[in-house]
Amino acid sequence: MKQQERPLLLSAALLLSIIGSSVATLAYFTAAVFFDQTREMIEKLTNTQTPKKIVPLYFMIYGALYCLSLIGVLKMRKMQKTGYFFYTSAQICLLIVPLLWMGLNSFSATNTIFTFLFISIYSVYLKEFN
Repeated sequence: MKQQERPLLLSAALLLSIIGSSVATLAYFTAAVFFDQTREMIEKLTNTQTPKKIVPLYFMIYGALYCLSLIGVLKMRKMQKTGYFFYTSAQICLLIVPLLWMGLNSFSATNTIFTFLFISIYSVYLKEFN
């Protein structure tokens, strides 16, 4: 399937995923580098237990997972099936890491819904990837 023939839904999902994964990769790596400033913001915006559990490594792991997600999206944009597995693995890990790191209080229904929505969209077109 050539780019001109790519369905609109797939093209839109890929574009949104590229934007989201790119911004998140940059944001999480930046948060790790400027951890002290990030910690201050977290303390102002969240409950008192969260800042104790967050360390620079947490942001590095998240940044790496979003980078892996971005690589997967870019591969899917080239219609490569391996991109689907990179993306899906990274996105599921992004749901699991906070639960393991901080406990059930970190569960996000919104993130889960969007993750499975995008995985579902890509799953519909998986047979068309090389």
